[in-house]
Amino acid sequence: MKTYMWSGLTGPDAPSAGITPGSEDSWSATNTSTEPFQLVYLKFDSDQALATAQKHGGTAQLKKTADLPVNFRLNWEPRKTMLVWHVVYGQSMNEPQLDVVVDATTNQFIRVEK
Repeated sequence: MKTYMWSGLTGPDAPSAGITPGSEDSWSATNTSTEPFQLVYLKFDSDQALATAQKHGGTAQLKKTADLPVNFRLNWEPRKTMLVWHVVYGQSMNEPQLDVVVDATTNQFIRVEK
């Protein structure tokens, strides 16, 4: 298993722009944090997920703090057999000011996590 990160950011604290491969790791079917998924579920990209998230609290967050970072995380939810985008507003992915979850297959709003 190998993770990849894509960044389009620039700045002193930003990761390198483009695709950066992570380190290789062993894969285990019993490890829920390494759940594989079919790419057929990914029909909407992060820019479309952002547009949906903006309608569900994102616009208000950016109105309060215009330079607030917005990051994206693509997750597989095995219980619902669903691939989702987490559109994360805030300085930290672990403690966001707003986390809007959007279905990556339909681009429909799912929920807000705070």
